Parts: sequence; C-alpha cells; structure tokens
Amino acid sequence: MHRSAVAPRVHIRADDPSVTPYAGLLLTGELLRNLNVVNRLSQAIDGVAPFKERRRGLGGGELLVALAEMMLIGGNHLAHLDVLRQDEAGAPLRCSAVAPPPSTAGQLLRRLTPEQCHAAIAAMAGIGNEFDAYLGLDPSDAVSLDLDASRTEVYGRKKEGARFNYEGRRGYDSQLITWAERQRTIAGELLADNAAPSLTATALLRRALATLPQGHGEVRLRGDSDYYTLDLLHACRQEQVVFAVSVPRSTAMWRSLGRIGEQDWRPAVDMARAEVAETSYCPQGWRHEPLRLLVRRVRVDAAEISHSPRARRRRTILKAQLALAVAGDIDTVYSYSFVISDLPGEAVAVELWQRQRAHIEERIRDLKLGCGLFHLPLGTVRANAGWQVATVVTTNLMAMLSATVVAEASAPRDATAVVTEEVADAEDEQPAYRTSPTLRRWMIAVPGRLVHRARRLHLRLPQCLWWAEEFTAAYDRLRGLAFT
Repeated sequence: MHRSAVAPRVHIRADDPSVTPYAGLLLTGELLRNLNVVNRLSQAIDGVAPFKERRRGLGGGELLVALAEMMLIGGNHLAHLDVLRQDEAGAPLRCSAVAPPPSTAGQLLRRLTPEQCHAAIAAMAGIGNEFDAYLGLDPSDAVSLDLDASRTEVYGRKKEGARFNYEGRRGYDSQLITWAERQRTIAGELLADNAAPSLTATALLRRALATLPQGHGEVRLRGDSDYYTLDLLHACRQEQVVFAVSVPRSTAMWRSLGRIGEQDWRPAVDMARAEVAETSYCPQGWRHEPLRLLVRRVRVDAAEISHSPRARRRRTILKAQLALAVAGDIDTVYSYSFVISDLPGEAVAVELWQRQRAHIEERIRDLKLGCGLFHLPLGTVRANAGWQVATVVTTNLMAMLSATVVAEASAPRDATAVVTEEVADAEDEQPAYRTSPTLRRWMIAVPGRLVHRARRLHLRLPQCLWWAEEFTAAYDRLRGLAFT
C-alpha cells in the first residue's frame, strides 16, 4: 500500500524588511514623478485657493497622489493607507514615500472645495494630453465624449447630502465625462440631495471641452435619456459639438413611428433581431433645423415579457402590442428605443456609435471595482467629492499605464471612432483596453526584493515571473518621460 510522504512543517515569519508586495508601484511612481503630477495638481488646487494652512504638511497634490497610490494597490477606504505606511521596503519606489495617516487624510479631504476638485481633474486631463504627445498620438483625431452618472450607495445615516433614490437606496451620484478613445475621465461632479444629472450637464460639458488639446478634431457627445434637455442640446450646438442622445419614450416618440414605413427598416449592426429606421423630429423650443430621430426596434418573444408591471421592458413596447402579447394573441412584439442626433452618416452607423456609449458603464464599473469608487467613506459632500477626484486620478493613471504596456504605441481606441465611414470599417476596429484589476494583478501586485548595492538600488523579481521582460520594458519606457 502506497503511503504519501508527509509534507514538512513550514515555519512562517513575516520579518523580511527588504520585500515589498507592490513592486509595480515603481511603474506608476516613474509616471507620477516624470509627469510632475504632484506639483501640477498642487498648483491647480492652490490656483483656486490656498490648500495648506501651514508651511509644513501635505499639499493638495501630495494628498491626492498618496490616495491614488493606495487605490492602485486595491484600497477603497482611508484605513488602507496603513497598508502603504507599513510597506517600508516599497517606499523608495513610490511617488509618495510616506503616506499620511488615515485620520489626517480624512481631515485634509474636507478642505477641498468643488472648484478645487474641478481644477484638479482639469490638471489631470492636461497631463494626459502631454502623455498622449509622448506616445505620438495625433491630437487632431476625433473626440468621443461619453456622459453618464452612476450611484454609489452609502449606509451611514449621517452622510451629508445622501438621499434615497426611487429604488430605495441611499447614496450619491457620480457624474462623469470620459474621453472614449483615451479611456480617461476628463470632467466629474458629485451630486447629492437627489439632484437631477441634467442640471449640471451643461457646465460639465464645457469643463470637459476646456481640457481637450489644441487642434483636436471633431467632438461628438453621446448620453442616455437622463441628458435629453434643450439646455444641453443648445450648448452642444453653441460649442460645435455634434451629439447623439437617447430620448425618453414619450407620446411624441410613439407618434413618430407612424411616419416610418415597413420598407424603411434596416438590420442593425452587431445586434441580433434588431432593426433601425430614421425620421425627423424638432423638439419644442429647439431654435435650429429639425434633428434626426433614429428608432431601433428589437423583436422580443412574448414568453420573455415579465408579468411584473414595473418591468422596464414593458415600457419599451407599444401598449396595444403589449396587451395582445399578454393575452397570448401574438407570439412576438417589438421593443423600441429612440435617439436624437445631428451626426452625419448612415443611420445604422450612427445608431451603432451611440449604442457604444455603454462602454462608459464598463469604465464606471472599473472606477468602482478597481479604483476606489466602491465606497464614499467620508461624512461630508466636500470630502467625498475629494475622494472621487482621487479615484479619477487613479483611473487615469491606470489608463496611461495601460497605454504604456500594450504592444502598439497607441492608446486604447473606441470601437466606433469614426461613424461617418462605412459600417464595415467600424466593425473592424476593436477596443484594446486593460481593466484596472488586470493591470493590478500583472503590473502592480508584483512581489520584489529591494537591494542596496554600490550606491544603487536593485529590484529583484521572482525568477518565475515570466512577464518580467514586459514589466522591465514598461519601466524603461516610463523612465524616458521628461516633462516638467
């Protein structure tokens, strides 16, 4: 009878001061130092109002970068700053060698005003533009802006400004504009007290436009039905921004179906059982030419329709069709969606591009699950707005790191960067985007030993790290950054 050998007892000690579990912060440390992020964020914040109350202590840029490095390793609460504080071996690799205590960081976040938060995000967008120039990206490329809001649920009853929404969840809404082709957030706002996203969308758009590089190409905006307002549409026309915005299913929209003949429907691109048609529509109060109204219908089996009167899909079906389907008189119905736009090109191509706005939901999920926005841990709106700025800094650093480690010297691109080309050309382009958890696993959470020898610092990686060559190449490339 075979008897397996007994494994020897392993004696565990955590006492090696030269080993760091986050050697990959060397990469972001080089990125932060060579792009002078700390000083530029501090200058932007102090340009609105002085942040420091005394000469000593952390500045606004130092605070945000320390929080960003904490979020880079997966931290999503102030208490996780202690993880960096205890990692003395990795201090020479990080941009902020000494992280602030959690209590100090919380007090400093309460100093940030909304205007300082806006300035910090704008400064980070400018840094991203310079990084694009280093990568050799063409600043005259077309720009796709995605506008969306997402709720971050909170649980404390004393959270200032946190209110219940229609789903019965207490929280704040993060309103963000991202540059789709660069995968970076360039404007943001934290909404409290159940404020409607449309109330601040126009100001948010203008702040985003101010961050774009000189000589940029055509700007296109896409958003969901929460942003269908005349103020935003007029702002787009004033700023020469073309748009494609979803429209709520109102009586006017249902009436518009009567102007579409059965012969007008065309198969949608990359969406099974879907068709697209087009008519025109002039919103009440619109002072310009009638706009394009794109209608998408999707064939739905009657058996798939929920019996709950609150089901979202039921609101997308004509009432007459819905009644027949519920009664069992017909087997299939159509679910309708409406988009208003002034973009040129084939209707199916414009509809495809507008549908791709769903990519912002992936980036928001990345912010929440990968860059610290899963929680808003502070008690005041101002402090939580500062926390949100730190998450934006983090996700933009991740996007720049992603653009560095990909094989091609180009930033990730949106799947529908050019909607005026043939649909087949749009189909050929695929986004090359690495999420923050992926980058953290392969490029940040890398164990390493720091060795001081002959007045030089050596990082020793595990021999089994088969992607060490890619890690080293990313470091060499980031080492070549030379901005001031």
